[in-house]
Amino acid sequence: MKQASVFLMGAIFLVACGAERADQSENVRVSQLPRPEQPASNGFADPNSGIAIVSGTEAASIDIRLPARIDEIDPELAALIRQRAADGQEAFLAAAQNDRADAENEGYAFRPHSLTVSWDEVGPREGTLRSFLGSYAAYAGGAHPNFQFDVLNWDEGLGEEISFEDLFEDDVAARSVMADALQAALIAAKRERMNDQSLSDEQLMDSWLRAAFDNNEAIFENFTIARGMDSEAPAGLIYHFQPYTVGAYAEGPYEIAVPASVFVDELAPRYGDLFDTDAEVLESAPAP
Repeated sequence: MKQASVFLMGAIFLVACGAERADQSENVRVSQLPRPEQPASNGFADPNSGIAIVSGTEAASIDIRLPARIDEIDPELAALIRQRAADGQEAFLAAAQNDRADAENEGYAFRPHSLTVSWDEVGPREGTLRSFLGSYAAYAGGAHPNFQFDVLNWDEGLGEEISFEDLFEDDVAARSVMADALQAALIAAKRERMNDQSLSDEQLMDSWLRAAFDNNEAIFENFTIARGMDSEAPAGLIYHFQPYTVGAYAEGPYEIAVPASVFVDELAPRYGDLFDTDAEVLESAPAP
């Protein structure tokens, strides 16, 4: 059972640390004040959506969207998704408060912050396995937003979140199989995205991929369970790589599908018969 999310909120939100602690700052209150002005290219949703969080004279906009049928799923699962979203909001507000305090103490302009959070159901909606993907984008006044994924994979029968180690019988062997599949797919995706056919596989491995995978078991946790194109049966895994994980920010995120036929022999007995190795993987579109 997975004990903690691999999503590290501090890495994305605590971009600057002021002398003022979040619990010492003035209370945050909800207001209908205008949303803060943002760069047109910041990648956020409609600036008129969400709410304005006011602290002193400056504002930060927050827009949180949860799965459409969150009230229909297992209450413990729904509570876990809500908690993940709340943790992200709390970390973001703490960072915004500290950044504002730093700006006041050091005499520079504070740029209002913005956070968008979206949790989507991306896996099968029937059977044993469920899968949800969280996307977080936080703008803190820099050149571009910081972006990160969070994943939540759930076993309906156990009523528990599951990890890579839970899904596979021998997680060491499974990591080897998955690393080969992911690296090959990432090399092809990077070459296409960078539009540079002159780079060799070894050069692409050396640029980002080798460092991303070497001695890094956490990278194998960043998956959601994909359903089949024409069914609700699990058909594979989708791996979600945020910027700076396997490439520069300008390359954007990578989402790589690994069909069940690649790893079916490595699955734990509980899950070995659940995956359809003949189905085409439906990549990470939210469930209707």
